[in-house]
Amino acid sequence: MKADVLPEQTKARLNDSGQSTQQVITPSERIEELTKWLQTGPLPAGIEWEWTGDQEEQSESQAFLQSAFMGALGLMFIILLAQFNSFYNSVLVLLAVVLSTTGVLIGMIVMDQAFSIIMTGTGIVALAGIVVNNNIVLIDTYQEYCQYMPRIEAIVRTAEARIRPVLLTTITTMAGLAPMMFGLSMDFIQGGYSIDSPTALWWKQLATAVVFGLGIATILTLVFTPSMLALRIWTTTYILWMLRLLSRLSLGRSSQAARDWALQRSANRKRAPEIIWSDEPQDFSAIEGRSKPVPTQLPVAPVLK
Repeated sequence: MKADVLPEQTKARLNDSGQSTQQVITPSERIEELTKWLQTGPLPAGIEWEWTGDQEEQSESQAFLQSAFMGALGLMFIILLAQFNSFYNSVLVLLAVVLSTTGVLIGMIVMDQAFSIIMTGTGIVALAGIVVNNNIVLIDTYQEYCQYMPRIEAIVRTAEARIRPVLLTTITTMAGLAPMMFGLSMDFIQGGYSIDSPTALWWKQLATAVVFGLGIATILTLVFTPSMLALRIWTTTYILWMLRLLSRLSLGRSSQAARDWALQRSANRKRAPEIIWSDEPQDFSAIEGRSKPVPTQLPVAPVLK
């Protein structure tokens, strides 16, 4: 059975002010209504139904993009785990990628665009690469600063050092995709411009997904990621304090558990010695040419007879 939507078919819908307006019915809305009707079982027994055509191709594209996005997240996790050697930092980066998709949904609502499986999904996959790049540089800088200063101070210094590169990258990317998001096309050969041309409409949803998603991802990179790093430190510190307090109250300072805690704390505070090898050649000729010191003769005490 072949079904289609009549052109310019509308339906009544209430707006925010409570007035009834006529809106054009899209094929996706008609398919959704027909699917709900078919799921009630109006057809005789033994008759099965399925959607073909554009709906079938859309379902296949959706399944492909879902598997591609999950596969990309899996490969990112493996690479991040090999680089950071930390499950927490790897999961934190992937969490920022997942949360950045909320910016995509906000962009669809603000720009009054439908969610396209192909173009919007491709924009989400492209957005994941940018978000991962910013978070990788942030956490790598934090791990480097942790070797020379306390961890809380390292988080603050990392946010201060990375705020300019992250903002510059975000602003330039959003400014470059803004004309595409608004459907603006420039004709550099004959001159002039056009808005919402067929070519611009094809890329409009992808640009909207990247622009709004990158804006939310920037806030996550500069605020959420450092906050989660600090939350880990505070949680670990408070848990250790509670355990030490319980061990002292239950066993006393002279117990084996209390002494183990004290020894571990002193071991954590002790820094490993750092050996710096100099690349400049050293002149040992002065040392080799120096004469060996001659031992002086000790005075002999007189012998009394």
